[in-house]
Amino acid sequence: MGVMTVSTRVRPEDLAVVAETRGHGLDMDQSKQNGGREDTMKPMEVVLAALGGCITMVALARAPKEGLDIRDLRLGMEGEYSAAGGFRMIRMTARLRSSSPEDRLVEFFHDVERVCPVSNSLKARIELEVVREQ
Repeated sequence: MGVMTVSTRVRPEDLAVVAETRGHGLDMDQSKQNGGREDTMKPMEVVLAALGGCITMVALARAPKEGLDIRDLRLGMEGEYSAAGGFRMIRMTARLRSSSPEDRLVEFFHDVERVCPVSNSLKARIELEVVREQ
C-alpha cells in the first residue's frame, strides 16, 4: 500500500484554494453565493472529474487486453449531492465509438467501475484522521 500526499493552501488575493502535489497544481473555488468567483472548479466537481478520469484510464488500459475496440471515449459525470451529506448518487454516461458488441461494452464499463480506485474509495468507509500541527 502506498501513500499519496496533497497539500492545500488559500490563495490570498481571491481566497481560492490551491491543491499541489508532485509539482502539479489545481485551483478550486466556491460558488458565488458562498463568496467565490466561480472561475475554477468546485471541490465536488473535482471529485467527479477524478472519478471520470480514473474510469477513463482504467478503461483505456483494459480494453485492448479484453479485445474491445474503444475510440473517442468521453464520460459525462453527474452527481446528486447535498453539502451536508455529500454525493447520494453519481451517474456516468459513456460516449464512444466502437465496433464491439453493445452488451460487452456495457458489461465492460460495469467491470471497470468496480475496479476503479477512485470509485472504490467513494464507496468505501474511509477513516479520516485530523491532526493539527503547531
